[in-house]
Amino acid sequence: MSKMNRRNQAGLTLMEVVVFVIIVLVLFALALPSIGYQLSKFQRIWCLENMKGLHLVTQQMALDRDKTGNTNLGWPGDTGGTFTNWTGQLLKGGYLTTNDLSKLLSAPGRIVPLGQIPVTNTTAVLIYAVSTNSDASTVFFSSANFTNTPTGGDPLISTSTPFGNKGFVVFRMGGDGGILRQKDVGKTNTIGSYVPLCR
Repeated sequence: MSKMNRRNQAGLTLMEVVVFVIIVLVLFALALPSIGYQLSKFQRIWCLENMKGLHLVTQQMALDRDKTGNTNLGWPGDTGGTFTNWTGQLLKGGYLTTNDLSKLLSAPGRIVPLGQIPVTNTTAVLIYAVSTNSDASTVFFSSANFTNTPTGGDPLISTSTPFGNKGFVVFRMGGDGGILRQKDVGKTNTIGSYVPLCR
């Protein structure tokens, strides 16, 4: 039997296996930044969807205020302008359960324990005191790594959760939202309250 046939029967040599492993590791290292970016983008999309859910139930509560005349219902600014009043009315009115509210106020890095009325400083979503009189372009929610200010927001902090300085999420009272990057913090100034109900 020739040497070539013996080599084919024995399989790969040690050197061939080492070269293959090195090539796989190099390809993985090249793909890792892209994988990290896509994961972070997915997490921000998840946060945006949570904000959309919170917006829908709050909008329903505001519509019920108009229909029933119950002044305890409405947008956060209509319910007394505090985080506790707004979440209390969502729960009391049956718009959300405590588990649902905990999930909607969470994001990777800031998970609110299930079944608890969220403690204000643990939420991943900041809520602003919008009211019936607010302009539709007013920011209603933002991710906790961003603070809405009259000048358009302070720079993102790399150590803040969720998302650090990778990007942030905002959602307006009119029902539109977006996933933005650090360079966009100066483009989000809006009419209305700049102080979140929770931090």
